[in-house]
Amino acid sequence: MPAILAQLNDPDPAWWAELPAITAPTLVIGGGPTSPVPQQLLARLAGLVPEATLVTIEGAGHAVHRTRPAEFLTTVLPFLQRIRTDCTSPASHIRRVPRG
Repeated sequence: MPAILAQLNDPDPAWWAELPAITAPTLVIGGGPTSPVPQQLLARLAGLVPEATLVTIEGAGHAVHRTRPAEFLTTVLPFLQRIRTDCTSPASHIRRVPRG
C-alpha cells in the first residue's frame, strides 16, 4: 500500500500527459475525504480526460461500491445507460457479441 500511495501522491508526469488522449466516456468516482486517494488528484484527472465526469460520494472512503452500494449504483447505472444508448459516443465502437 505505501508504494501505491507514493505513486498517487507523486505520479509520473508522463502518466498525466497521456490522460487527454482518452476518448471514451470516463466516470471517476471519489469517496470523499475519508478515502486514502487524494480527492484533488481525482479532480485533476477528471479535468484532463475530455469525456470525464467526476462524482464524489461523501464518506464512502476507498471502497465506494462496498460502503455505499446504493449511491454507487445510482451513479454508475445511468452513466452506463447513457453510453449504451449514445450512438455518437466514442464508445459506440463497442458491439454486443451474439450468444449461442
